[in-house]
Formats: sequence, C-alpha cells, structure tokens
Amino acid sequence: MNFIFKQEIINYDFCFNQKKNTILFLHGWGGNKDSFLSSQKLLTNNFNLLNVTMPTVQPTNETWTLMDYTKLIMNILKMHNIKSIIIICHSFGFRVASILKEFVTIDKIVVTAGAGIKKINLYKKIENENNSLLLKQNKFEYLYDKIVSSEYKNLNDTNKTTFKNIVNTNTKNFIKFTCPMLLFWGKRDKATKYKFAKYIQRKNKAKLISVNSDHFAYLNESALFNNSIIEFLCQ
Repeated sequence: MNFIFKQEIINYDFCFNQKKNTILFLHGWGGNKDSFLSSQKLLTNNFNLLNVTMPTVQPTNETWTLMDYTKLIMNILKMHNIKSIIIICHSFGFRVASILKEFVTIDKIVVTAGAGIKKINLYKKIENENNSLLLKQNKFEYLYDKIVSSEYKNLNDTNKTTFKNIVNTNTKNFIKFTCPMLLFWGKRDKATKYKFAKYIQRKNKAKLISVNSDHFAYLNESALFNNSIIEFLCQ
C-alpha cells in the first residue's frame, strides 16, 4: 500500500487478520517495513500487522522532524481506524514510539536497542578534541564523520538535515510508558549502550533480556528475540 505524506510516497503493509490486537513495527534508521520480517512471519496468525517504511536514508523532498514521523504513523493509524496498538521497535523506532504514546493507546511495547535517551552535545564533543584544525571544519560534518561516517556521508543535504534533527532531539523525558515493556539488548551495543537499557528498565519496571551482541541483537539472536516476543505478548 502507498500513502502520501509530506510530498513523499510512503510504502506500508497492513495485514488485517480480523484479530483483536494490531502490532505496529517501527524500524531503525535506515531500515524499512521488512526489518522485522522473521518476527512478522511468526505473529501473522495471531495479530493484525502494520509495517511502515519511514523515509530516513531515502532521498526526500523536505527535511523531517521526529514529530513528522510521529504524524505519519498517526495518519496511517487513523486511516485504518486503529485505536490501540502493540509496538515492536528498534533504535530510531523507539524515538517515534516515545512521542506516539502521547497520542495513541499502547497496550504493550517491545524495545530493542532503543535510541533517544542521550542528546549529542555537539560542541562539547568537539572541544574535547583540543585540535584547532578540527574546529575550523564544519562542526556537524566532523561529529557525524566520527559517529556514523558512511551512513551520514551517503545522505543528500536534505536527509543530512533530517538526521541532525533526529539525533539532536532528546526524548529522555518521554520514555516512561504506562504499558508492559520488554527490552532486548546487546551488551556490546555501541550505538545505544547497554546502560541505556538499564535506565529504561528502571523507569518502566520493564523486563530486560540481554545478549552478547551489538546494535542488531534482534537479528543476530533472532530465535531468542522471537521466542521472547511470543512469550511476552501471550502473558
């Protein structure tokens, strides 16, 4: 299915299986509606499934903010008359979920490598280098070259601005949910560190499953991840 939002063609799948509950999948930065494909195959018989490709690295006509991504999801939910949802999200998807919960009823949420807790302090990062030559560079170019080199370099100018908008938005004050939460985290995650998982766990009294993996623990340990989801959703 296609949906027009902010002059972009948004591709999404809504599998309505005449079930009571709908699962919304929110992928990470650079992901798409198939990012949770293995999980979707296991859940399709028991839930309605909504998978949206949010434009992140794809060339766009306009810059986006976190609220734009949230409004995109809200519009699709409204179009299908979905009042409440279960969310399964990765990284950037957790940023969207954190704002989305202010407008939509969330029954349960599964978070893997959730981003948004720490706002990047751009100028402090550069000052710590104590290198006058670096200070003469474009500050954003320098910081993102250090953090996400190839990912950032491959974006066009519009998408680079979108990326800056997202990573400089601190959603720390929005990570407290009222619904049951399951966390699935890699202890070797360098992008969203394990200490962030512990912080989210304390805030939400969430169940935390940790594995010896990186930022993509849900893919590297897919069998455990999927089994954990099924057990959590059936409670």
